[in-house]
Amino acid sequence: MRCILTVALVALCCTPAFLQDFNHYKTVQSQGPVPKDFTDRSAAKYAQELTNLSRDKEETRREHRGRKKFYLESTFNLDEFLGSGNVLFNDEISVYTSGVLQEVLKPYPALQSKLRVYTVKSPVTNAFTTNNGIIFINLGLLARLENEAQLAFVLGHEATHYEKKHVINSYVNNVVIEESRDYRKVSSSDKEYAKSSYSRELETEADLGAIDIYTRSAYSKDSVGSIFDVLRNGDHPIFWTRFDKRTFESGRYIFPDTLVARSVKSTYPQEDDDALNTHPDVRKRKRVVARKFRDGGPGDLYRVSKTGFEKVRKMARFELCRLYLLEHLYFDALALATSLQEQDPTSVFLKETVAKALYGLAKAKLAEDEYQRQENWAGTEAYLAEFFNRQTAYETSVTAMRELNKCLEAAPDNKEIALMLNDLIRSLAAEQEDLEESFVRTASEKDVPELEYPYTQYAFLDFKDSDKFFDRFDNQIAIVRKEIAEDKKISRKKKKVKVKEKPLEVNKVVVVNPIYKKIDARKKQRVRHIEAEEVLLNIDEKIGVAAGKLDLSSEVINPNNLTSGSIRTMQSNSILNDWIDEQMRSEKLQVSSIYNEITTLADSYKTDHFVWMGGVTVTRKRRGKMWLVLASAAVPPAAPLLIPLVFTPKGRNLYFSLVFNVRTQALEVVDVRSMSVRDNANILQSNIYYTLLKLKKTKVKV
Repeated sequence: MRCILTVALVALCCTPAFLQDFNHYKTVQSQGPVPKDFTDRSAAKYAQELTNLSRDKEETRREHRGRKKFYLESTFNLDEFLGSGNVLFNDEISVYTSGVLQEVLKPYPALQSKLRVYTVKSPVTNAFTTNNGIIFINLGLLARLENEAQLAFVLGHEATHYEKKHVINSYVNNVVIEESRDYRKVSSSDKEYAKSSYSRELETEADLGAIDIYTRSAYSKDSVGSIFDVLRNGDHPIFWTRFDKRTFESGRYIFPDTLVARSVKSTYPQEDDDALNTHPDVRKRKRVVARKFRDGGPGDLYRVSKTGFEKVRKMARFELCRLYLLEHLYFDALALATSLQEQDPTSVFLKETVAKALYGLAKAKLAEDEYQRQENWAGTEAYLAEFFNRQTAYETSVTAMRELNKCLEAAPDNKEIALMLNDLIRSLAAEQEDLEESFVRTASEKDVPELEYPYTQYAFLDFKDSDKFFDRFDNQIAIVRKEIAEDKKISRKKKKVKVKEKPLEVNKVVVVNPIYKKIDARKKQRVRHIEAEEVLLNIDEKIGVAAGKLDLSSEVINPNNLTSGSIRTMQSNSILNDWIDEQMRSEKLQVSSIYNEITTLADSYKTDHFVWMGGVTVTRKRRGKMWLVLASAAVPPAAPLLIPLVFTPKGRNLYFSLVFNVRTQALEVVDVRSMSVRDNANILQSNIYYTLLKLKKTKVKV
């Protein structure tokens, strides 16, 4: 059986969808068919859960209500997470982790059949389980594991959470703590302590369950304890290379020694008190496991595939480079990418990751934006953080331009890198008037006098084609100088200058993951999940009707309307989710770190215009009913208008829509509307129509 599983995994990983070139790494994507966890309706799942809900004799009414509420909230919240674009399925990573789950649970066939594993695009070192048998493994955890045996123990831990019903029990316990009379006079901190204590009990029970599962497996018993070291260091950067400034030096471009820290904190502080933590102290957990496996025992570090594990871990690390850039964690991206370059020194992807991270860091410094300075880092990684913290915005910008141009020389057609380089030159030119005179352009040219940072003048001497770089450099500066001159000219004129504009000429739009929330303050269960889902199931038709009236072609990427064949929808949703999240992280316009991915997607949909829209409707009791009755009696002619208001609940609707041109990254339409009317189907339909009409009428500067 083990041999068959290994052969199957090897064969599957050799299919075109799973072939991976780490030199030109492409982000991992879900593969078809789409699982039922994603396609089944939330309301149907909830109804099925209710059929299984029976009143336990020892269960109080409050606990029973808590369980019912849990099924409602968890079902809809889980499906929202599954549709977020952050969850991968049938990809190479998920297929491998599923194989390890099957291996470690071989002695437990009943449990084995109830569980499945999906991968989460998150840098956080974590794994978690749902009440219905889904185990989620974060890329951040997979990237840090040392061997397959550690993964097997983690999966055993999560399987125990499912088997012991820890998720729902924890939820019900929290409900009881919040609502019980016994806790009404207790402070909020004491309540949190009670919740944390119960959570730690469940984690300890899950560790013990994992030990039982792992003991019956064929995995090595000597490797388990080290998994807790992985968890303990989960908040630290993945970095194993001593930072060397020579990585970014060449020729006469040599950094001054003052940028390099002489000493840094050697270790990270360790917390001893776990009183308010949801998990027990890692060292305590490690000691418990160590006692259980004191004598070690025979077993393997790898049962499914050592090659498969190493490839999956490598993919997770490459994915983290991309995620760090998207989340603007530039120091983390630099630390990981430079470390990975030890094994893959020629990887174009890693070189571009370094260049993109420096670009993002330079843009943040120039804009004086808040960014993670990582001043709390310790050990070897602290040297890297301190080096770039000591650099000024100008120095980091010059370093970034060097790395970007090196990447562009290696791949002249890379639109993403070219746009970043152009943007950074223009940004720096806007800050410094004499930028074009600040660099030595040929080896025979004299040094530039009186520079604040003399070493930077040699930054662009040793390119393969320095003349080509300086042509680009001068052209971009000329654009900035022209824009500044025009702005000054306009400001001097008393009359308002008419700006030339043209229509957007939009022929097609793609609506991405529409959102709709329904709240009824009159009900005990205020969030009306089922009614909201019904709206989302029918919203594609409403968008199509509105677009048709305006001669617009439209498509909807709607995770609420999926079939097993909707793989393109899920792949597109994932990339678009990454892109919009990155756009929302910065107030300043900068080139997206996944610009090439998003424009390739736009080409496939044959439009650059993507729409994020949603609505929230709130219904509450109408106050002052008696005044309405008295007014009707006092003014009889007004009675036909006032009496219906007595029986009509008060409604409030908020509708929003953002239309982006993903190629220019411009936010072209912002449509936010608040209405004091009761919600109905026509209101949503008209709001969608007016958003698209506004898009059709929008003009842009020529």
